[in-house]
Amino acid sequence: MTTLRPISTGDSEAFYQLVQNNRERLADYFPITIEKAQSLNVAAESIKLYNILAAKKELYVYLINCEENNRAVGMVFLKNIDPKTSKCEIAYFIDKNEEGRGMTKDAVGQALQIAFDQLQLNKVYCRVDTKNERSNKLAEKSGFQLEGVLKQEFRIHDGSLVDLNYYGRFKN
Repeated sequence: MTTLRPISTGDSEAFYQLVQNNRERLADYFPITIEKAQSLNVAAESIKLYNILAAKKELYVYLINCEENNRAVGMVFLKNIDPKTSKCEIAYFIDKNEEGRGMTKDAVGQALQIAFDQLQLNKVYCRVDTKNERSNKLAEKSGFQLEGVLKQEFRIHDGSLVDLNYYGRFKN
């Protein structure tokens, strides 16, 4: 079973290790997260900042917790919150050793429930590299609808621009 929980000050070691273990796969799409966990001290300070931003309702950072071994195995971010249009962006990743077990889908479902029920948002969107088959499938299985393709929308670490699928999901 998977639980999604807000990151807290006691999670600096788990946050740091999770990012370090997945540094290479996060390089293209989570460069800020890598920066926020470049050392244990930076990770601890980043978590303090995340909590300040959550209190201001600007950013919510969650750990995906595997209950089998009580270990952080991924993260979900509710970011780019726009109160005027009542929407936010969701971003997520799972540890490379935990892929394919359904934990990310569970966590995304829990995050959507938070966005719609607790934060009272009307829409959650995600932007996914058109070539990232797993993440595109996950978005679709989570009830997101493809709204379009954003051409040359995002620059990855090698400098090239990639196309992103733009998915949206509305409150039921």
